[in-house]
Amino acid sequence: MADVRLQAVTKIFPGGVTAVASCDLVIPDGQFTVLVGPSGCGKSTTLRMIAGLETASSGTISIGERIVNDVPPRDRDVAMVFQNYALYPHMSVERNLRFPLERRRKTSFWKSLLFGSERAVRQAESVDISERVATAATQLEIEDYLHRFPRELSGGQRQRVALGRALVRDPKVFLLDEPLSNLDAKLRIAMRAELRALHRRLGATMIHVTHDQEEAMTLGDVLVVMKDGVIHQVGSPSEIYDRPADRFVAGFVGTPPMNLLDGDVRGTDFTSSSGAVCTAPVGTAEGAAVLGIRPEAIRLSHNGGVSATVTSIERLGDRMDVVFDVDGTSMIGRCEPSELIEGQPATITFDVAHVFDAGDCGARRGKGG
Repeated sequence: MADVRLQAVTKIFPGGVTAVASCDLVIPDGQFTVLVGPSGCGKSTTLRMIAGLETASSGTISIGERIVNDVPPRDRDVAMVFQNYALYPHMSVERNLRFPLERRRKTSFWKSLLFGSERAVRQAESVDISERVATAATQLEIEDYLHRFPRELSGGQRQRVALGRALVRDPKVFLLDEPLSNLDAKLRIAMRAELRALHRRLGATMIHVTHDQEEAMTLGDVLVVMKDGVIHQVGSPSEIYDRPADRFVAGFVGTPPMNLLDGDVRGTDFTSSSGAVCTAPVGTAEGAAVLGIRPEAIRLSHNGGVSATVTSIERLGDRMDVVFDVDGTSMIGRCEPSELIEGQPATITFDVAHVFDAGDCGARRGKGG
C-alpha cells in the first residue's frame, strides 16, 4: 500500500477550461478518502490524473515515494473501478477476474511448451492466479457466479465483479469512480456497507469519487469537498458536518441542506434580507453576515418562540421535513411527527450554530458552534 500526494496539481483542458486549480492534497496510506462535490467540480478529473488517464497540466503527483507524472497508467500500481463496471461482456466472471493477472504474466505460453524452466514458472503463476481469483470471489461472495457472463448478473453482482477485478491485482491504491451511482437506492446502501467492510479487511488506500454527500459521509474516513476545481475543506465527516469551512460546504453537506439566511447583524439581532429577526450568536461581529441553521436544530414549540406558517410537509415515518415561512424567509426543519397542517400557523425555536461571511463562499466566522 502507499500514500498519495498531490502538490499544486492543475488541469486545464484545451480552450482554457480549468477543471482542477492548484490542488494540494495528502492521502495517507490505508485511508478511505472520498472526493465529493457537485457535478463538474473536478473530482473525477483529479482521480483520473492519479490513475494516469489524464495528464496534469502542472504540479506533482506521487504514489508512495515515486513521482508518477510520466509513468504510464499500467505501471502506477493502481486499480480503478468505473461507474459503468467496464466488464468484458464476452468473458465469464472468472475470466474477467483472471484477465488483469494474465496480462501481467512474465512467462510465454509458447516458451513454456519448449523449456522446462519456463513451464515450471508458468505453472506457478497459474496457481497464484487461481488462488487470487478464488480469494477475491470468496471475499465478495461471487464464487457461485464464476461461470456466468456479465449479462446474466444483476447490477450489484456486476459491481462486485468489477471490485474483484481490482482486488486480484493487490494494487497500492484503489480508485473508485462513482461505482454505486448506477445501483438502486436499496442496493447502494448494501454496497456501501460492503465497501466499508472490504476496506477494513484490506487496510488499503482507497480514493472514492461521488456527488452524493450522504454516500460520502457514510463511507469516508476523510472527505475532500470540491467546487469549481478548488478544494474547500478536508476533514472527517463529523468535522465537515459540525464545522463547515464556508457557506458552500455548509449548504452542500447535509440532508436536508442547512438553512442559510443572508442578512445583517446589529447588536444582538440578526435581520434577514426579508425582514425576519432572530438573536445572533454571542460575539458575532456587526455587519453583513450569513446565518446557518441545521434543519434538526429547528423545533416546534408550545412555550413561545418565532411565529411561522407551515408551507409544506414531507412525512417520512419516524420524522417529517417541514418547510416554514418566517416573515417571508423559507426555512426547512426536520421535526418529530405531529399533527401539523399545511397552511396553518406554528411556533418554532432554533439554535443558530453557524455564522459565515457574506458571499457565495463566505468563510466560517469566529467560533460559532
